Amino acid sequence: MPHRAVQLIKQQIGFSDVETEAIRTVSQYSEKLTPRMVARFYDELLRNPEAAAIFTGGKEQLARQRELLSAWLKRTFRGKFGLEDYEASLRIGKAHVRVGLPQHYMVSGMQLIWGEFEAAMREYNPAALEVAGPAYHKLLMLELAAMLESYKETYSAEVRSKERIAVEEKLTRAEHLAEIGQLAASLAHEIKNPLAGISGAIQIMRETMEDGDPHRPIAGAILAQIKRLDATVKDLLQYARPIPPQVRPVDLDEIVTRVLSVLREEPAVRNVEIVRADPSPDHVVRGDDGQLEQLLMNLIINAAHASEPGGRVEVSLSPDGDMMRLVIEDRGEGMSGDVCAQAFDPFFTTKAKGTGLGLSICRRIVEAHGGQIQLDSAVGRGTRVVIDLPLAANREGVRQPS
Repeated sequence: MPHRAVQLIKQQIGFSDVETEAIRTVSQYSEKLTPRMVARFYDELLRNPEAAAIFTGGKEQLARQRELLSAWLKRTFRGKFGLEDYEASLRIGKAHVRVGLPQHYMVSGMQLIWGEFEAAMREYNPAALEVAGPAYHKLLMLELAAMLESYKETYSAEVRSKERIAVEEKLTRAEHLAEIGQLAASLAHEIKNPLAGISGAIQIMRETMEDGDPHRPIAGAILAQIKRLDATVKDLLQYARPIPPQVRPVDLDEIVTRVLSVLREEPAVRNVEIVRADPSPDHVVRGDDGQLEQLLMNLIINAAHASEPGGRVEVSLSPDGDMMRLVIEDRGEGMSGDVCAQAFDPFFTTKAKGTGLGLSICRRIVEAHGGQIQLDSAVGRGTRVVIDLPLAANREGVRQPS
């Protein structure tokens, strides 16, 4: 803390030359006061198991600490508090931080010292206490402020270090994802055209087969696998080269209705009950109609896949401040904490079939819209997906249901 800041804190506490002179009137009692104050301090401190556990060096460490406390107390009876005194107390605080002494012991320790000073002075010179007592209390508060400053500096440094690590990890992840994206785009382009050629050839061959031809079902199975590969290639391309959203006011209720209508015949969705909140005209967000439709399709299909036949998937919308909260919840098998933590990572999947890009693409869509997506899941309890999207300022240009 600069010299100016030391002067400022002295002004705030009300410590001046008057207080310095008042403390000096009792400095003659320093030799009597110091041993009593040290003894009381350590008697009380060592009664607390948490504090006593810090002194791992045995009697030798305690002896050194008593000497240091004695030296500090003798310094306080000079009644001064300048920059050098502040820096000395700051070093004491840093030593306490190093050994792991919780900062609340600093406050209680100062109170113990003050209490013993007051009790001793009532024995030695009550009249002097009336003058010097308030001044000495102010000085102890100055010393306490300096010692506690060391805790603030230490914790601030830890926070800055953690923030720096988080930023570095984020940059590393971004670089990693960019490399994956480039590789995925290259692979997708290499696969897409030959895949289309194979699909066309198989379809032509299938059309030339008679209905009873034993090879016809095999051709159909091949086409189904090609369709699956084609979907994977599309996911790779979308992940590698996402299209920025064309944002405008859109009615999220209307998108939910449309998605559920499209998915009605999807086998996984057909076997579960979809429950949704009553449609409302107030669920207008700023978003890209097509991308939000894809987001909802992916999440509802995921929820349906996670559910047992006859299960239940709930879809709800509710305003939350300047955001719209979309919740999709299933009562399926759920995910463990480790799986949930990796669920948004690209190419991570627990399914036998799948690219592991679905949730990664969902997160990218949500973040591109200025929103947030979170998973809350537990094994045996199901999964709850919570998405917050910015509300639209007005409804102008909202697409109306057809």
